[in-house]
Amino acid sequence: MDEKDYEIILSLYDLKNMTKTSKKLFITQPALTKRIKKIEKSLGIQLLIRSKQGVIFTPEGESIVPYIRTITNTLKQMRQHIDSNQGTIGGSLSIGVSLNYSHYRLPETLKNYMQSFPNVDVSIITDQSKNLYNMLENDNISIAVLRGEYKWNQGLIHLCTEPMCLVCSNENSKRPLDSYPYIGRHTDSILHGKIQTWLLENGLSTDNTKIWIDNIDTCVEMAKHGLGWSILPKICLENFHGYVKNLYFQDGTPFTRSTYILYKDLYYSLPQVKLFIEYLLNNERNYEK
Repeated sequence: MDEKDYEIILSLYDLKNMTKTSKKLFITQPALTKRIKKIEKSLGIQLLIRSKQGVIFTPEGESIVPYIRTITNTLKQMRQHIDSNQGTIGGSLSIGVSLNYSHYRLPETLKNYMQSFPNVDVSIITDQSKNLYNMLENDNISIAVLRGEYKWNQGLIHLCTEPMCLVCSNENSKRPLDSYPYIGRHTDSILHGKIQTWLLENGLSTDNTKIWIDNIDTCVEMAKHGLGWSILPKICLENFHGYVKNLYFQDGTPFTRSTYILYKDLYYSLPQVKLFIEYLLNNERNYEK
């Protein structure tokens, strides 16, 4: 087995799908099937079973995954160690960034970083924070930029805190909130719970809400065009020309949303990791000015 074989097994294990794995690795499905059979022959076991629901790993296949993760992480660390001792900033950097932060803040940081350190092989994954948290735990990424609070006993840096805001069009700004539609947004359970608390404290409910959106930009546009009101983080409102009001809970506590950088202590000694964190922090300081 070689590194390509390791990558195939881990991708199949994570994605549980032949089509997605072949697209991710840029190989055809017949070639992927042939490679799997070759791996199985060399190991003397059946790795997986294909079904209509996707890929199911056999007990023997499941048992070797932790060893493969250890091998690939060791190889990655070896290369990064070599790069860090050659006087140039290189190596690989795998980053997981929450959807909203990647859309509104990441591009500028990434541009500056890649211009300064062109020898670093940067890989970006954008996803919901809870999924990125799991990826960080499994060593699939070096750094995670997450929205909301997560229990983490290694490297954790507060990146920023922003207000949660009531958002609507200017013409709707003086209407009672229960007199026109609330635009709901699918989000993580922690933020959803806080929104429900604020609504309850203000005698409001989402029980009869007919508009539920996944995309935050769509929520902004709907509010802008007077279709209803919504509760959104300040990060997405830089170009919104309408009514915006910071929200507070009944006890006077500001309703806010925080973003954190999480990393495993092992990776912080790598210069490309430490420098990227510094670039994230510097970029946030520029926004606060």
